[in-house]
Amino acid sequence: MSVRRNRREQSGVSLILAITSLLMVVPMVGLIVDVGVLYAVKSRLQASVDGAALAAARALTLGATTAAQAASARANAVNWFYANFPSGNWSTSGTAMSTSNVQVYDDASNPNLRHVDITASTRVPTYFMKWFNFNSTTINAIGNASRRDSVVMLVLDRSGSMCSPGASPCNNTGACGPMKTAAKLFTGQFAAGRDYIGLVSFSDGVYVHSAPTRNFRTVLGFSTSSSSGTGAIDTIQCQGGTNSAQAVSMGYNELYKMNLPGALNILVFESDGLPNTMTVNMWDGAAFGFANLGTSGSPQGCRDASGKAAVSGGWASFSNRKLWTGTASPTSAPGTSYNMNSGGTGFISNIPAGPVGTIYSSDPSQTKAFTLFGDPWDTSGNSGLNLYSSTLAPGCKFVTSSSDTSDIKWLPNTDVFGNSVNPASHPYKSVTMSGTHLQFDASMTTATKWTNYHNAALNATDNAAYRARANANLPSSVFVIGLGGQGADPPDYTLMQRMANDPLPDSFNSPALYTACSSNPNCFYYSNQPRGTFIFSSNQTQLKQAFLQLSSQILRLSQ
Repeated sequence: MSVRRNRREQSGVSLILAITSLLMVVPMVGLIVDVGVLYAVKSRLQASVDGAALAAARALTLGATTAAQAASARANAVNWFYANFPSGNWSTSGTAMSTSNVQVYDDASNPNLRHVDITASTRVPTYFMKWFNFNSTTINAIGNASRRDSVVMLVLDRSGSMCSPGASPCNNTGACGPMKTAAKLFTGQFAAGRDYIGLVSFSDGVYVHSAPTRNFRTVLGFSTSSSSGTGAIDTIQCQGGTNSAQAVSMGYNELYKMNLPGALNILVFESDGLPNTMTVNMWDGAAFGFANLGTSGSPQGCRDASGKAAVSGGWASFSNRKLWTGTASPTSAPGTSYNMNSGGTGFISNIPAGPVGTIYSSDPSQTKAFTLFGDPWDTSGNSGLNLYSSTLAPGCKFVTSSSDTSDIKWLPNTDVFGNSVNPASHPYKSVTMSGTHLQFDASMTTATKWTNYHNAALNATDNAAYRARANANLPSSVFVIGLGGQGADPPDYTLMQRMANDPLPDSFNSPALYTACSSNPNCFYYSNQPRGTFIFSSNQTQLKQAFLQLSSQILRLSQ
């Protein structure tokens, strides 16, 4: 009897211990389950708030005024939040997220930076902890995003190859019209009143249509999503050569004069061909790069500023240099320097008065030839090659016979903007130098002169983009669009990839047209410089997509 009684007593103690344990285990299990639910909802709420903040920052481009853009940001944030965290999600209740929870404000120290702050809260029900009178828990989430204002200079090619064959000059034939439409649509993606956009167009000469302005929609010609309206872009007429290095330098100069390092500074370069023109100064600081100067084959002789030909002792001093520059300068007077600092401080000094002009060379598929000397600075966006008249350079072979290069004994080692034709590190093309000058003398055939000059023009263009990216005061990203299908000499993929400092392979075309920079021995990627994007549009119908893809990437960078 005693054994049975002990067993019954032991069973009773075990039951009591089991019941007592349940009083501890059930709340612990319940707490684990409820905490797991709580963390899952918190994670979903935080992700929704973070996404809403980014969506709000993207929407800061929508609207014609900053107030309208802020309203768009708030509305977009709310819509995005509830699309990802709908009412009743995970059985939550009392979710608080409205436009009043979205704050849009300027940075206190950077006027070109706007912030978006978002808060949200919701009540999460409990399942097991209700036993202890804990029916729900309120959780909160905070999200932040920022957007820098963009300062963009469009650098658009208006050379003759942008026209239909045989139709140069042109306004809208060939790719000229689609390029203008796509460029206007590009401007419409940015925030009026906040972002800045300006325009440079180029052929063998260059014209600055507008410095970067917040009134870019009116100035450049965008008014609706269909790109209607009229402005500077509409005035472009395509004709002439391709002076890419000068165009990049003058575009960057406008960014530099704005001096907004707190903004996102961007060059957008578009071209359908190869650089074939440079702007050079035939005085190197010690001597002129001329040879015969009309002493043979020209009865008048090439006169200097004093009216003397070389055979009469002319061209002997810098003070007697001929002033072939400045005809389209801000002063609109021959013989003046070109003002790089008008409206601000440029990245280089003014271009000096002197024998400065463009040298145009034929494209690779054409007969090897040159045209000397042209005015580098156009007076409008529809100018083509404008050779210096005989009144500016009387009797000079490069005026009376523009393809005769025998009056030139060398070319400088940089263009007038300082872009090197033979960079010290990672040059794109090999060139032949004569001492410190680019070889271009009577010992060379026209074909070898052309090859040396063509490679020099490619190097100068590559160097112009490099200098814009590498400038310590205002490093700029370079975005590039190449256009094919226009002629026998399409853009150079590798050159444009280098200009953009884009290490990635082609993702715009299928199949891809070019490889990653690392697999191309002629390409070079600078990891310490701003990285841009190169897009090659195979034909004019893809230009809109190419410009829109670039605008989307630029806006993502601004966040």
